[in-house]
Amino acid sequence: MKQVLQGLNYMPGFMFGKDVGYEEFLNRVRSGELKLKSQGLWDVPHPWLNLFIPKSQISDFNNGVFRGIVLERNITTGPVLVYPMNRQKWDDRMSAVIPDEEIFYTVGFLHSSGFDTWEAFEDQNKDIMRFCNKTGILFKQYLPHYSTKEEWVHHFGSKWK
Repeated sequence: MKQVLQGLNYMPGFMFGKDVGYEEFLNRVRSGELKLKSQGLWDVPHPWLNLFIPKSQISDFNNGVFRGIVLERNITTGPVLVYPMNRQKWDDRMSAVIPDEEIFYTVGFLHSSGFDTWEAFEDQNKDIMRFCNKTGILFKQYLPHYSTKEEWVHHFGSKWK
């Protein structure tokens, strides 16, 4: 682990590490789902938001979303996943639309809520996307829920045809 962290600038007291096998890593969200099911807590609303953020704008996203919206609302329940991705690993035939940069981040807010509190999470998701649109962050949403043709054309860009 020491070799992996060498050269990184971080606060050691905030580091959390867990060594798991490759298969367990790939199934990490599924294991959380099974745990919640065993406790009777899975059959609730899951107002998830999954975005692809260009590397050149991840700092702006961090400042406005993680340090702004998310901290101010303080309602996050469930994992928040952030992973760097390489465009070259994606096939142009895939239906998912990704940012037009070689490196981008997938950011997933995997919330679980009560039946009477899901709207607060949905409002937060909308605020995050409004912030990105307002500040020019060229995000792409994974599994979007657009309601107009114009929104879909914007989402797919050159893939629209």
